[in-house]
Amino acid sequence: MSAKMDFPVLRSDFSLSTGSSRFSHLEQCIGGIKTVIIDPHNEIIPYWFKEFLRHKSSLIVVRIDAHHDMSQCCPALPAREGREKFEFLARLMPHLQDYCREKVNEGNFTCPGFHYGVIGALYHFSPLENQIDAYGRVSGSETIDAPRTAEIRDHSNARKSQRKWIVWDEALTRLKGDSYCAKSSPVPQKLTLNDFKSDLQDCLLPIAVGFDLDGLYGNDDRGPPDEVVKKRLAGVRSILESVARPQFICLARSQTPRSYIPAKVVDRVQESALGLIKEVYD
Repeated sequence: MSAKMDFPVLRSDFSLSTGSSRFSHLEQCIGGIKTVIIDPHNEIIPYWFKEFLRHKSSLIVVRIDAHHDMSQCCPALPAREGREKFEFLARLMPHLQDYCREKVNEGNFTCPGFHYGVIGALYHFSPLENQIDAYGRVSGSETIDAPRTAEIRDHSNARKSQRKWIVWDEALTRLKGDSYCAKSSPVPQKLTLNDFKSDLQDCLLPIAVGFDLDGLYGNDDRGPPDEVVKKRLAGVRSILESVARPQFICLARSQTPRSYIPAKVVDRVQESALGLIKEVYD
């Protein structure tokens, strides 16, 4: 990895405090499936880790989103120091809320999921482009071609020379953009809907759905919101109907730290998304 990596500036030195609450997560059960509403999408991290620990298995993530959220350069968690992986991550669970809120952002939070083996493969559906991108794929109980990560040290500041960062491993993963850029991301595999259905039909690993509402209507969209949302929900329906039984579904309102959806329509968009989930799974 090039020494020119543009390390992000954190709001505070990396620590594992529990942090203070902001948007209160809302949980409900739809058709027996836990459905969680959060604000920034990066706050899904503790839910991923919890399911990973419960199943002792990597998750297959299905992402419905206007953005891939696959950028890099996140602070690494404390070293395992020989501890068994599941025990190590279980000890960190009380602190992951602070990590996801203060140490990663809405564009790079997926990278640690791959790094710690919590995510085995990710399928990203963009309702705007009606396109499916795969970052790794599932085959029964195995995953193949998942993007690989590495840890590097930040030597730009002697006082912080021990800080480690998680990045995509450019030696093992083909990247879009310069490898030293924090916004670099893996090159995905383009899939058809039939490819996606085939993969998910044979999937034996736990599945988590992340649904960012900006995929239905974003700040740059024009036209009557209800019409735009209705059109895009048709594509989303095909994706959800291909996922027989996710372990949980997470809806992200995307209002903080910056808004990706006009605040005046986010509640309506949320209700439309919940309505579709009920139609598919309830």
